[in-house]
Amino acid sequence: MSPVDESFSTRPPSYRRLWESGELSGRVREAYRRLSACTLCPHHCRVDRTRGERGWCRAGARPVVASWGPHFGEEEPLVGRYGSGTVFLSYCVLRCLFCQNYALSWDAEGEEVSEEELAEIMLELQDR
Repeated sequence: MSPVDESFSTRPPSYRRLWESGELSGRVREAYRRLSACTLCPHHCRVDRTRGERGWCRAGARPVVASWGPHFGEEEPLVGRYGSGTVFLSYCVLRCLFCQNYALSWDAEGEEVSEEELAEIMLELQDR
């Protein structure tokens, strides 16, 4: 096992520390507050995504997951032996002319998932 693998395997994930301290629930409340007058991207549309309004990015209140899985396309310290967990979400606000993920970013390819389903995806990637 490389030193990178060892250090990551012995430290608990940051979300556990946030959950145990109670800070995670505060961050969730703040995220929903920001969705009700959306300022999550630099466009600051201020639409109420919690009521189904769509702004410049066209995203709703729930994430749209296009794909997910282990990813090996980065430097070794980031991917280790098992790959980094990657979740591709639809609706990018940049809309780059030469986007390599056009179908995800512009065409909103993917499936809307609940917060619980997204957490399950992330935990499954962590277990891998």
